[in-house]
Amino acid sequence: MKKLLKFLESRGIYILIGLCLFLGLSVLPFRNATLDDDLYLFETSIMTEALSRGEWIGDYAVGTHGFLFKLPVALVFLLTGPSLEIATVWNILLACVSLFLFYKILKEYFPKGIYPFLGTLLLFCNFQFVLNLPTYMREIPVLLGFLVVLYTLVKQKSYWLTGLAMLLILDGKEYVLFMIAPALAIYVIIKEWKGFNFKTVWEIFKGGVQIFLPTIAFLAIMIFTSIIPVNMYALSVIPGVTEGGVEYHIDHFSVEKATENRIEEGAPEIQKDIHVEKEEVKNVFSVILSYIGKILYPRSFSFISIPKVIFFPAFLTSILLFPKFLKKKDYTFLSFALILWSYILVFVLRASFDRYLFPILPVVVYFFIIFIKDLIKQRKKFLFVLVITAILAFLGLLFEVDYISIKIVLNIIVLLLYIGYFIGYSRLYKKAKLMSTILFVALAGITFSVIVYFFYANGQLYYYRLWGKDYEVKKVVEYFNEDENIMINDPGWNMLINVYRGDNRYDPEWKWEFKDWVPRKENLKTFERHSAFQPVGISIANDVRSVETYDIDKVALIVSTLEGYSFPYEHKLDRYKNADWLLLENVIHFRNKDLYIFDVTE
Repeated sequence: MKKLLKFLESRGIYILIGLCLFLGLSVLPFRNATLDDDLYLFETSIMTEALSRGEWIGDYAVGTHGFLFKLPVALVFLLTGPSLEIATVWNILLACVSLFLFYKILKEYFPKGIYPFLGTLLLFCNFQFVLNLPTYMREIPVLLGFLVVLYTLVKQKSYWLTGLAMLLILDGKEYVLFMIAPALAIYVIIKEWKGFNFKTVWEIFKGGVQIFLPTIAFLAIMIFTSIIPVNMYALSVIPGVTEGGVEYHIDHFSVEKATENRIEEGAPEIQKDIHVEKEEVKNVFSVILSYIGKILYPRSFSFISIPKVIFFPAFLTSILLFPKFLKKKDYTFLSFALILWSYILVFVLRASFDRYLFPILPVVVYFFIIFIKDLIKQRKKFLFVLVITAILAFLGLLFEVDYISIKIVLNIIVLLLYIGYFIGYSRLYKKAKLMSTILFVALAGITFSVIVYFFYANGQLYYYRLWGKDYEVKKVVEYFNEDENIMINDPGWNMLINVYRGDNRYDPEWKWEFKDWVPRKENLKTFERHSAFQPVGISIANDVRSVETYDIDKVALIVSTLEGYSFPYEHKLDRYKNADWLLLENVIHFRNKDLYIFDVTE
């Protein structure tokens, strides 16, 4: 056992990277578009078309949550053409780099022992990490950018480097930067404080400029020039730049939106459970209860994000030990704690849910290691954290709506592991390394088993089994000529039909419009090709107008053959068959669905 632990200390990270690469690549054959990765692929294909024409991408709609991490994929597409698989491989490689960088961060703070490996294992087996691994979602890029910032902090690099590293977060997902910005400002104040005098004020000012100037300059260049593509989400928080952007964000800080239990319609909410009347919702007591509910709801801390039984020990540890590390001037601990608190405060106050927590996971794991490694030596504090965690975990179960018995069992198992560790630590002190290893491996196994089950029961593998890879969109596209305008319903592939038909028309102001004074507004561009349209409305009269307006050559319907499942607009099939302006040309059978192709005769 000692040899195994020693091997994992020195070589375990390479095993994890190998497993990450293997797991990501092995899922590729069952790939299925999820959430927004079809949008990011669409933007990448626009980048490729612009570059292929010898144009810079700055004026096109390619900047949703940044462009830097998409650019390498766009360059590869110049040779291969757009491919969701290639884009996914890029994310898998970034995930491997993220694991290694997190290991280096933990190794810097915990230079001896197995904790760097165990912490990285916990990150690797997290639900959101595995869920986003075989996707083109922005979660992995922003995680990498976040880790680069943490690395500059743990290595005590210059403020300039931290500021430049923050651009990777801004490019990955801008909201993460805005969530940690207050923490970094406070960190500079704490680090540079030498008493209330001119030198302190000057050093704080200088440090703040160095950290935030790169971000300010980046946003300014985005507003005033065409060098950086427009990221409307980033610019929407700046007053006076977009139409309705600031109002949008203010609205998402409303109590009603921020504290909604979004796991599914009709899910229990804390106000209902305590019988608070509707007219009392606005009073202080009800507001407090609403935010308590936000903390307890499964769409916040749970096994599909960061489990309560992991998050709350880490969070409470950061609070309980903060005074001690403040006296020691441990700036890694202090900066990480401030980042954690700032992030969670915004998370709770703003409309948000499970995957929004993913970027902060490395910091949570860092404090969880301290909880297991150091807080255990302070028996009363460890027990206090354990009791609070148990209470919050089981209160959270009151708001679950599915797999309740499984979640009860998982929480009990984890709490029993903690109790066993608490009891065994004092009696078997020399076996502490082995006990903590068992604890981490068990936790990693539990979180990993949850995502494996999800993949099969409700994730990408589930949809692959039902409808084939990406609803077999590539095969469907082959039945239409490139020069044909088509109208086809969307079974779930979203923008993939546009990507694979080369329809790259997309408005850079699709989310918000710039104010008239913004200099680059008049220079924004969009490609003109748009050959795939969708049916609209209940009546086929709307479809007739679309056929005439857009000179459509073929009308197609994807119809489910699986009992209990239906696709949008498939109810129009009989009316299409009886329409005198359509002629049924072909019926092609796919996995659990049929493709009906009609010629437009008039």
